[in-house]
Amino acid sequence: MQQFPIRRQKRANCFRAKKYLAIECQEVWKGSYFSRTGWSSYIDRAGATPEWIGENFRKSIQSSEYFNTPGVPLPRETVAKVHAECGPLMLAFWGKLAEAFRFKDWRAARAKTAMVFACWDYELTDQIELRASKGRGGGHSAWLQGEDQGTVFHVSINASNEELGNVIIQALNVCKPNYL
Repeated sequence: MQQFPIRRQKRANCFRAKKYLAIECQEVWKGSYFSRTGWSSYIDRAGATPEWIGENFRKSIQSSEYFNTPGVPLPRETVAKVHAECGPLMLAFWGKLAEAFRFKDWRAARAKTAMVFACWDYELTDQIELRASKGRGGGHSAWLQGEDQGTVFHVSINASNEELGNVIIQALNVCKPNYL
């Protein structure tokens, strides 16, 4: 029987709205959660240079953590505990961003954004996969099969900050955000 390599992943999300750009670190526990210890950051969109984006994205994806053990199910209590810890941190991050950019609340701040999902199989490759999203009401989703041509990008973790930032901008540019 063929053995497939174990894919331990680091994840981050990039959001762009008319007023800001945000990078959100994720931790992986039977799904992705806002990271309790990883690097998440935001900046006024005018200050979001490729260098800033690349530097902060690199910090975010490198500080992402993978907690699954292949073949070992996570107890429900563990997942519930993680969810209970990560949720308030996510709300605090987005609440602070909403206040900084004068949104009504965190939902309003996050609602009208372009979003890129980033995933890195860090033990197998230096290539980070960036997937542009399609806005759906209050959330984001992947493109349907057949509609996804040109929405997936790859960049090396070893790329310069500017190069990394430019590829993220390319991915954000092909998103179908909620604000169009």
